Amino acid sequence: MKKMKQLALMSAIALTGAVGFTACSSSDDVSQDVSNPNFNPQTNEVLAKFVFNVSTGNSTTRQTSAATQAAVSETFRGIDNAVLFSFKQGSDGKTIATASTADKRYDLSRIIAAGGVSEDKSSRVIETSLPLNSNTLLFYGRAIPGTVSQSESEAGITAYDMFGHLDKYEVAGTGEGVNLANTTFELSSRINGNKENFKKIQDLLAGVLTVIMNTNLAGTHHETVTYQGADVTYGDIYWADYANNDKKSPVTSSHALYALEVKLADAYREMVSIRDTEGELRAGSGLAILETMQDLWSVINEVRCATPFCKEEAVAKVLAARIHDRIEKYFNGTVPGTGGNVTEIGYKMTSVMIENFVADTSWPTTADAKPTNDYFSSIQSAVLTNFPQIIYHVPSGSTHYLFDATKKQFFYQQNYNSSAVGNSEFTIESYYYPAELLYFGNSPIRVSNIEHKTLDYPQTVVNWQDDSKWDAGWTKNSHVVSTTQSVAMMNNINYGTALLKTTVSYGTTNLKDNNHAIQKYKDPSISDTDEPDKVITVGNSSFKLVGVLIGGQSKKVGWNFLPKASTDADKNPQGYIYDCTITGSGAIPAEGSSTPNYTLVFDNYTTAATGQEAVYVALEFENNSGTDFYGEHGLVRDGGTFYLIGQLDPTGKTAPTWPTFHPLPPYNADGSSIQTPRVFMQDYMTSVNFVIGENSLKHAYLTTPDLRYSALTLGLSVDIKWSTGLNFGDVILGGN
Repeated sequence: MKKMKQLALMSAIALTGAVGFTACSSSDDVSQDVSNPNFNPQTNEVLAKFVFNVSTGNSTTRQTSAATQAAVSETFRGIDNAVLFSFKQGSDGKTIATASTADKRYDLSRIIAAGGVSEDKSSRVIETSLPLNSNTLLFYGRAIPGTVSQSESEAGITAYDMFGHLDKYEVAGTGEGVNLANTTFELSSRINGNKENFKKIQDLLAGVLTVIMNTNLAGTHHETVTYQGADVTYGDIYWADYANNDKKSPVTSSHALYALEVKLADAYREMVSIRDTEGELRAGSGLAILETMQDLWSVINEVRCATPFCKEEAVAKVLAARIHDRIEKYFNGTVPGTGGNVTEIGYKMTSVMIENFVADTSWPTTADAKPTNDYFSSIQSAVLTNFPQIIYHVPSGSTHYLFDATKKQFFYQQNYNSSAVGNSEFTIESYYYPAELLYFGNSPIRVSNIEHKTLDYPQTVVNWQDDSKWDAGWTKNSHVVSTTQSVAMMNNINYGTALLKTTVSYGTTNLKDNNHAIQKYKDPSISDTDEPDKVITVGNSSFKLVGVLIGGQSKKVGWNFLPKASTDADKNPQGYIYDCTITGSGAIPAEGSSTPNYTLVFDNYTTAATGQEAVYVALEFENNSGTDFYGEHGLVRDGGTFYLIGQLDPTGKTAPTWPTFHPLPPYNADGSSIQTPRVFMQDYMTSVNFVIGENSLKHAYLTTPDLRYSALTLGLSVDIKWSTGLNFGDVILGGN
């Protein structure tokens, strides 16, 4: 989200009523006193002046940024969609503990405009009427969205990326007698309304890979192959035959593969041998496909331009030329005629790729029915290089593919469970925008029989909570009666959302990759001293943070901003919050920590008997080290994107300092707080320093892993602190 500086939690929004009230818990208290002209005996209500006090920049409050809220130097974003509820509880001095029915709802709309609060001017007065005997007030509000700059807009950043977005902001119902159980705040899926076209782009890319890898010299695709002046006799040969023939030549089955045949076999095997049973997900973004095709095309070009030394290699050369021709139907590139590496690769126009794909005769007979031109009509102008991160604002690693060896066909994973890293309900729809900045106040009241002016009320959070700052005419933990002249919420209005502060640092200047393990997997005969890991010495621009993904986020929270039980009709009730607007350059300095990045999330409290859950966070990095390296399953290209995971586990950690002046949800029956530590707590900032350790790169994922999977390989060390002191200790990315 828009990057945050000091979150001076604008904690104290105080409600005060100044003019005639009558407060009472019994009918005997309801006098017909006409000395207060604002008391209406017909409605048993008093017209009141409510004064909202908003304190910013106080040292006792939380952290934030320009997007989430105001440091002293930031412009206050204002409060919109404000709603107030009044309650008559059985006794005074209590907060609302359960989703009960309110006596009256007040729609306050835009209660404070942007810039309407500062250190010196922190109040706004409105008038409304409170029922007699009211003794508890509940407040909701949301920050007014900001705007993005022209340069940010041109870079594809939206206001939703910057300031968060909710699909639902539903505060109970309307009218009198509304029940808080009807309150829902719901995160917004990033793919809303675009799921069909997203899948069509995936199907096109998977289809192109399928026809390329199914290139063959079989049946009508036979060609005359000549070696040393004589025609060569061969059978129906598919590219796959070089990889799946027990290392024997498909031309002369009694002979081992020849040199050019080995190159074709290795290239095919690397393309289709996805270790899905071990958790590998092959990166499927537009840019990742281009990088893959550049490498593949370079190998094919080497074979295509080579001089064959036997008839078997002559056939391999002809097949390579056929593969080259097919690749050229879909990609542009600078292809040296001498057999060198292909450069400047790019996609042909999507409309051209679709036309060529529909006409391509290399579709496997074992595959599903090939999509038609009509199926792709809505993506004719899609820019595939921008898929999916720029087109759909989801992580580049959020889309990935597998190969079905039986069907000889590539598929993009719509559900992330076939690599044993999740369940069938987790899909691209499970990527959410960050939460919005929301406000929540749940408080008993102070009352006074004296009319107070705006400047009579204490200013700032500290003063509002200090009983000595209120004159003797005020009664604490009371209720409205007909003689009441002023009313104030005793507790501050605080954030309903939680905040994650992310910093990244290096645990050492020399990082090792996973080369030895990868090569050992490919060839078990490699000795322990062969193929050593690559060592990367980091500098100030070696790796760049480009995104933060936070797992285990409930799509819905209820009246108390805690996770709300999902129904059978709910899709993707849990998912990732993805924050792609990183503070500053995102570069990780060689010494010290990166600039703090801030992300708004929801409280992740659970009532599960197993206790509060650990949260997995994946950091999305760009490799600017100047070299390729091997991660968990494959090669991370220089300039490519990769992911490292850290686990945030509250189990056994020292509890945070709990609020003194307002109970934090969840509540006991008496309205006191159930003080259960968890990773994210509303109105609190969780500070995490992720450490890239010596072996972290060994556990780099090319795609976004399912952060709920308990057997993930951790790549990050994590030092977590809540704003009030919970300390998780160092957590190294990817393990030690």
